[in-house]
Amino acid sequence: MSDLKKYENIPHGDMPGDKICIGEDHVKKAELIFPKLKDEIVSLEEKGQKKIVVCVCGGSGVGKSEIASLLSFMMTEDGRKSYVLSGDNYPHIIPSENDAMREKRYKEGGEEALKAYLGSQDEIDFEKVDQILKNFKEGEKTVSLKRMGRTPEELWYDDVDFSDTEIVFLEWTHGNSDHLSEVDIPVLLNSTPEETLAHRRARNRDGAVDSPFVMMVLNFEQEMLKAQAHKAKIIVSKSGELMTYDEYKSVMGLQ
Repeated sequence: MSDLKKYENIPHGDMPGDKICIGEDHVKKAELIFPKLKDEIVSLEEKGQKKIVVCVCGGSGVGKSEIASLLSFMMTEDGRKSYVLSGDNYPHIIPSENDAMREKRYKEGGEEALKAYLGSQDEIDFEKVDQILKNFKEGEKTVSLKRMGRTPEELWYDDVDFSDTEIVFLEWTHGNSDHLSEVDIPVLLNSTPEETLAHRRARNRDGAVDSPFVMMVLNFEQEMLKAQAHKAKIIVSKSGELMTYDEYKSVMGLQ
């Protein structure tokens, strides 16, 4: 058993209102990932890189926020100061408006229009995220970071001191997107569609299944994750095992 109390008050992602609840499963996965991640980081440091970006990506309910927070804490404890950046701060519009835009695209253009919008530059300010990561890697001491809550009033910027930060953990479904060029080490937390659905059913207090529209969005996000998975340096199964890309392809039904 891990000492969960040790991780109760650790720093986590910078998304306003984001709640994380670290459990044994998250700690187990973080402890599994950490040695391999450290090897990847040391390899880059030996090539002269001083500032490194790690993304922790995956589908809904797979534990991105918790595991990114744990890895950041473990890395800082190990001597490399780290920061968790939440990609969910960077849609062009607030979540409720973005949900409405997704439905509008679907109603006007069907599945293909929705699919074209999800995870695209129309939906998300990838350029802004990439510039933040670039500024960090180039050694800029203070970087302005966006904070996006649920309402128009909950939108502001904080200046964050990155002067002695060595690693930024980008915690985000879209962290391994082809629209980003500054991520050095993608970590994929995998979950099959069946596992994702089972998790969401278990988490829903009234036992209701997600709407068909939400399930469609999740399935499209899963397709994006699969298309990007070949770039991942570390892949972890939902059950908590390291996977090769070939093993991932087999589990996910890819050729």
